[in-house]
Amino acid sequence: MLDFIEKIFAIINFISQLGGKKMFNMIPNDMGEVAQKLAYLQSHGKPETTENDILLETVKGGVQEMLDEALEGPYYNVRWRSEDKSLVITGSLKEEIGTVIPRADFSTFSEDFKNNEILFWRNAGKQIATLIHQE
Repeated sequence: MLDFIEKIFAIINFISQLGGKKMFNMIPNDMGEVAQKLAYLQSHGKPETTENDILLETVKGGVQEMLDEALEGPYYNVRWRSEDKSLVITGSLKEEIGTVIPRADFSTFSEDFKNNEILFWRNAGKQIATLIHQE
């Protein structure tokens, strides 16, 4: 009976770790999810994490995920040209494909995202489609 209980606890522990990994790797779609991820990280060993850290990861990670999905694989890479202001997309040979920037009325991606997440993602998607000629 004790072995059975230990196995159950091991399974519960494993499942809870999977949930944590999902939260840790999650790309938030909106500010509510940003707040959830921030609270999770701060309560699970990363108390120094800020909302801005989550927003920067969200922008870069979200654009990378959109590219990977559109190209059916990780053929292009995303990196900051100017943190929170401009992302550069490079091809498999490190050649520059193009740049993704916030909407016209915003100087940073963070401001853009906080103002309207839906329009933020639409803007990023349109720019990516143009860069990979899928508009």
